[in-house]
Amino acid sequence: MKVLITTDFYLPHITGVTTVVVNEQKMLAQMGIDVRVLTIQRGPTSLYKNGVYYMHGSHLQVLRDSQLAFSYHDPLFHEILSWKPDIIHSNNEFFTMGWARRIAKKLNIPLIHTCHTDFTRFDTEHKIRESLWDHAMAMIIRRRVRYADTLISPSIPHSQMIRRYKVTQPIEVIPSGIDLLRFQHREGENNRKALRSSLGFTENDCVLVSVCRLASEKRVDQSIDEFFLLSLLEPSARLLLVGAGPKEEHLKKQVKSLALEDLVVFAGGIPTSEVHQYYQASDIFISSSIRESQGLGFVEAMASGLPVLLREDHSLGLSVEDFGCGKICPDQRSFVAAASELVSDVKMRKEMSEHSLLASERFSLQQWAEALLLTFEAVLDKSHKHND
Repeated sequence: MKVLITTDFYLPHITGVTTVVVNEQKMLAQMGIDVRVLTIQRGPTSLYKNGVYYMHGSHLQVLRDSQLAFSYHDPLFHEILSWKPDIIHSNNEFFTMGWARRIAKKLNIPLIHTCHTDFTRFDTEHKIRESLWDHAMAMIIRRRVRYADTLISPSIPHSQMIRRYKVTQPIEVIPSGIDLLRFQHREGENNRKALRSSLGFTENDCVLVSVCRLASEKRVDQSIDEFFLLSLLEPSARLLLVGAGPKEEHLKKQVKSLALEDLVVFAGGIPTSEVHQYYQASDIFISSSIRESQGLGFVEAMASGLPVLLREDHSLGLSVEDFGCGKICPDQRSFVAAASELVSDVKMRKEMSEHSLLASERFSLQQWAEALLLTFEAVLDKSHKHND
């Protein structure tokens, strides 16, 4: 089987979609699938390198972690047609989706599309929830995915959003997998202590870590406000913010206004290959996000053996409280109470850590890749029967 993956987001830019695409590329290849990727690069020329078609993109760059493409007349188009993929798996609704649709139509092959984004999460920023924004996104998404044979959604709540948009295609719910071994592998106590020391933490500090893009929808500002209250109760508490994004300067000003400069550390954007070290250098994972489409950061934290304090866990398809690996904190008061309890109770943290490791096993790359391949095979089989 030959599989072409299309994506607007790819290396060297690190996003959730990038991570999923790179994992799929690696796992399908290990399973004997001939897999290639189509993406967009900035600049006037196109090239094919190491299994990736880099289509030339515009010099305009609205988002700093992806490129735009306004022309579909690219010399690599015919090279892809000559390769003759059996199936296309697209991962974004916009620019590379156009390429995916053209190739699928030209070769008369199935198109599978994964919807990664929870578009409703932007409602809280624009203050027009389930009104103009939701109506507009419903029309856009319906139109963009209308040629897909099957859709993949990473969670049940996310699939419900798609159905609310009146999308009629079949939907398969397949939670994205992660490289558990990378997060479960312990770097060693000396390395852990060295990293904590370099960040300004002592062994007596209890480090709460947030790992996410510093953007409005992640609501990191609320995490900082809640940490301020926690710091009044627990002097040993520290906050580590791992990630970069458009709200970084705003958040730094917020920390300064609360006089938390000595307690909060901004680690910045960390290479994917090093992120696991920051989880392991911490003691508790926190997130104030309420609209995660996949919750990959939650899984990474659990695979690293961290208790998790979350606003919601619907994206995981499991209850962190039932699994004993964390707590759901719907408001500021419950967060401060739960965090204070964990900071002061080392035994409870250790027990939750063990439960987190067990719960994370549900999200292995192997299980995810096998589920993807079964979906591809089923869609291909259906397509062949239809063509016959």
